[in-house]
Amino acid sequence: MRLVEVLVGELRRRLLGISAEEIRYTFEDVRGELRAARAELKEELAQIRRELDALPSRQDRVKGPELPCAEA
Repeated sequence: MRLVEVLVGELRRRLLGISAEEIRYTFEDVRGELRAARAELKEELAQIRRELDALPSRQDRVKGPELPCAEA
């Protein structure tokens, strides 16, 4: 049985140029890279928001929900 598995694996590797295990690990690597990039982007966006909120032009903004002029 093990011999058949090895032969099938070698045949797949020769036909596809890559084994099923290598494909699976490649996809896992891509998923990991995407997760890392997403985390970096979230941190960068948070930093940009903090910098924008610290601008002097933003200091006079009302905290919380704003009331429309007609209700104020």
